[in-house]
Amino acid sequence: MMTKITLEDRGQDILWFKVNEDGIVEESGPFQNEIWKDAYIPFRKIRVGQLPPISFYPYIIFNFLQYRVVSIEPSHETETSVQPQRGA
Repeated sequence: MMTKITLEDRGQDILWFKVNEDGIVEESGPFQNEIWKDAYIPFRKIRVGQLPPISFYPYIIFNFLQYRVVSIEPSHETETSVQPQRGA
């Protein structure tokens, strides 16, 4: 089952992550899915209101996103990321 982590909206391109049972980002959006895919967020250790930790070797060994978590919930919806068009 996937878990959706929603971040506060302060005008950034990334508003949510969908992570698998191991905390690996499977999808993110509404933009930058290709950037954040396969990052690690230890979602079982974070709570609403916190800055979520994230690791994405070799780019981010361990750091915190600068946007607070507003919700953590099971993902049953079919919301998808906006994918860039290639070759345009």
